[in-house]
Amino acid sequence: MRKIILAILPVLLILGSVLSAEKKQLFNSWQELFPDQVERIYIIMKDRTFFEHTDHYENKINVNIGLLEEDLKRIKGKNYSIKDIAVVIHNHLKGCRFSPDDRKQYRRLKRYGFNGFFLLYCHSTKGVYDIEENKKGRGK
Repeated sequence: MRKIILAILPVLLILGSVLSAEKKQLFNSWQELFPDQVERIYIIMKDRTFFEHTDHYENKINVNIGLLEEDLKRIKGKNYSIKDIAVVIHNHLKGCRFSPDDRKQYRRLKRYGFNGFFLLYCHSTKGVYDIEENKKGRGK
């Protein structure tokens, strides 16, 4: 079931995201969210609003869960919380395994009430992996 949901998520993003019309026409796969050689993360809310963050590094991205929770609450008219996140997806330029830091972030998110998908886009395989699909690191 999770694989079916992963397959349709890009379509849902096209239909309901806050991307510009031009970007909507360009986006049709996870690969297009990660066009360059830096790690970035997308946080996609249950209402399909999404946010992007990058530190412009090739091999890491820093997200403080407590600060994220505070920032989400400050979005005018939304009062989001971690519980409202549907998908967290980030990329790895090398390797298709979730890092120990990824797993730590996932556990922190869970403590704050996150119950969505925690995904990894791998540039070398152009695949998307779900942390829940294989607890040892690599999805199918």
